[in-house]
Amino acid sequence: MTVVEERTRRDAYRQELAAVLEHEPELLADTVRFTDELGLDSLGMMKLIIWLESHGVSVDHSGRLGSVGDVLTLVETTSAPGLSVRLVNGLDAATAGSTTVHLGHRLSVDPLAPVLSTPALWLTPVQPDDLTFLYGMAIHPDTSYRWRYRGAPPSVERFAESLWKQVIVQFVARRSGDREPVGHLIAFGADPHMLNAHVGAVFLPEYAGTGLAAQAVGTFLRYLFQVFPFRKLYLEIPGFNWPQVRSGEGRLFQVEGVLREHSYYAGRYWDEYLCAVYADHFREGDAMT
Repeated sequence: MTVVEERTRRDAYRQELAAVLEHEPELLADTVRFTDELGLDSLGMMKLIIWLESHGVSVDHSGRLGSVGDVLTLVETTSAPGLSVRLVNGLDAATAGSTTVHLGHRLSVDPLAPVLSTPALWLTPVQPDDLTFLYGMAIHPDTSYRWRYRGAPPSVERFAESLWKQVIVQFVARRSGDREPVGHLIAFGADPHMLNAHVGAVFLPEYAGTGLAAQAVGTFLRYLFQVFPFRKLYLEIPGFNWPQVRSGEGRLFQVEGVLREHSYYAGRYWDEYLCAVYADHFREGDAMT
C-alpha cells in the first residue's frame, strides 16, 4: 500500500470516528487525546470502545485509550492477516500470528436468550465466594463514597445480611479472560404496580472513565428490560458522579428530577440527579451498547 493510499484510508477511518463521537473530523488530529482534550466522559468512551470492537479491536481489562492516532493505528492494524490486537492497561503492540479469544463473548445465541457479556466483561450471578470482593469494594476509599453506603459501610455480618435486601437481581462483573471480579451491578426497589425499578453499579477504580463499565451497565439494562416487564429503570446519580455520564442526558436517559444539595460529601452538599431509561426508547435505539 502506498503512502497516499494509507493516508486516504486513515482519513476514512477518521471521518467514521468523527461521526461516532459527534465531532468535526478537523478536531481529531492524531495527537489529540480523548479525555484530556476532547473531554470524553464514560459514555463517550463506551461509544469509542463499541466502534473499535466493530473493527475487530479488543479492549480488555482497564485499557486506557490515549490519542486519536493510537486508536486509528489499532484499527488499521486489525486488517493485517494473522494479526490480533489486545489493549491491556494501555496501547500494546499487535502480535503477529496470535489470536485473541474472548470466552465471555458469544458469537451466536438463541435470540430469546439474554446476553450477559461484552467482549471484555462477563456478568455472573453472585456466588458465596464473592462476598469478600463485594465487601472490599464497599469499604475501599476510592469506591465506598460512590456506592450505596456513601462511605459508611456496615460490618461484614450486616453487609452479608443486607446483600439481597430489596434486590431483584444482581451480578458480579468479571473480566472475560481470567474471570476476576471487577464490578457489581444491582436492580432494586421494584414497584410491581408502576413497573419500574432502580439500578446501581460500582466498579474497581481503574475502570473509571474507560467506558468498559458503562458498556457493562448497558448490557445489564438490556437484560432487565428483556427479562422483566419494566416500563423504565431509574438511576440515581450524585453530583460528584454526574460528569462521568452527563453526555447521555436527553439521548440515553432523561433527567426526571434534581434533588438540590441532597448528598453531603467532602465538605459540601451535592445535587442528586434522578434519571430514567425508558424501555421503548432503549429497545428502539438499543442505546447503551
